[in-house]
Amino acid sequence: MMRGMKRLFSAVILFFLDLAVAGGSVYAAKYLQRFLPEVSLPDELLWIKACVFALVTILCFYFQELYDWKYWKKSSELISSILLAEGLTLIILAAVYYILPVAGLERDVLLMAIFFTLVLTFGFRGLYVRLRSTRYAGQRVIIFGDGENAKFLFREIRAGGYAVSFEGYIGRSNWDLPLRCLGDASELTAIMKRIEPEVLVVAPDGWRGTLPIEDLLKVKFTLCDVIDGPTFYEQITGRILVEEIRPSSIIFTRGFQASRLEDILKRTFDLAFGLTGLVLSSPFMLLTAVAIRLDSPGPILYLQHRVGKDGKDFRVIKFRSMRVDAENDGPRWASENDPRITRVGRIIRKLRLDEFPQFINVIKNDMSFVGPRPERRYFVDQLEKAIPFYALRMHAKPGITGWAQINYPYGDTFEDAKEKLKYELYYMKHRSLWLDLVIIFQTIKVAVKGRGSQ
Repeated sequence: MMRGMKRLFSAVILFFLDLAVAGGSVYAAKYLQRFLPEVSLPDELLWIKACVFALVTILCFYFQELYDWKYWKKSSELISSILLAEGLTLIILAAVYYILPVAGLERDVLLMAIFFTLVLTFGFRGLYVRLRSTRYAGQRVIIFGDGENAKFLFREIRAGGYAVSFEGYIGRSNWDLPLRCLGDASELTAIMKRIEPEVLVVAPDGWRGTLPIEDLLKVKFTLCDVIDGPTFYEQITGRILVEEIRPSSIIFTRGFQASRLEDILKRTFDLAFGLTGLVLSSPFMLLTAVAIRLDSPGPILYLQHRVGKDGKDFRVIKFRSMRVDAENDGPRWASENDPRITRVGRIIRKLRLDEFPQFINVIKNDMSFVGPRPERRYFVDQLEKAIPFYALRMHAKPGITGWAQINYPYGDTFEDAKEKLKYELYYMKHRSLWLDLVIIFQTIKVAVKGRGSQ
């Protein structure tokens, strides 16, 4: 959970900075109003107005991805995100002030507060991005290994933009590895004392008879943490490296199993969210049903057999988003710009509205609110043969949303299924109510922004 905790810590810091900036901007704007030609009167409700302004601002920042740096690595992306967030803030505040006039700020105070928030928010995030490019950006790591495993780890972590600072690698000089060679294995302890990294990642291409066990033990007990490559990959990326899974790593590791109490809590959680979701979504479901009926001939709801927990089939309930003859030629995954998808279907798939009837599946205990995506038997049979350990995902109840759905776009290939399995196994290993809540909040944001569906 290292990756999740670090991302959460960064988001919490930015959240409190934004809270202070937004609230402080209102007070600063009210103070500066005294120097304008217009009369500035004391406002006993200013603290309430500042709270409303700050909460709306933070909500808009959240939906504009301003708490996830991977969406604003460039200055242009950051500027556009902040401008869009501030524009959305003005629109929502206008609605709030119309409904609740007592919470409204004076026009000049509001405009100055928006301006101060915009400038300071950009400054803080610009500083944040700059700090991520320094040696203090994240974990300082040395890789023990000089082959394909080391190169794979470096490439994957660097491509994902994770908060890791690679100091170099220990091993023989390898021109294909774009890292600094710090020395060979015989100098391990001396190198670790000189560089003082936080983590030594052990990732040689061969294990047997190649590891300096005594030196690694000394490093572990006196200098820094020592972990293997697959564990490091899992902690940083939030995925389990399927290619490196060994039966022993599943049998003897912690996780992958929930207690009876956890199962009861999760079922209670599912019922509460399922019933609440069904009630709150009913107006949208009614509008969706009408739109489907007017758009194309055929049933409104679509019942399809899916594989559930322990390989048992159940019928999932969805709004129909394709033509009735979509699978006359046999089952196949939906693809980008799939001609089988109707006009309304394209919209409801993008906004995830087609998934709303699955609240009924959650209430019936066919599905959980959060879990691996339920797949069809036709595809499961093929994927089990092609992808090692694919069957493990069926030991968890399938969900409306999941760790894979919020972290990986919709896929229509075996390679996509393999990538999603990495996320699904990570969820199964680390599942908890806290992780479920994180996934639900992220799902709401993904649905509102219309990402990841076809």
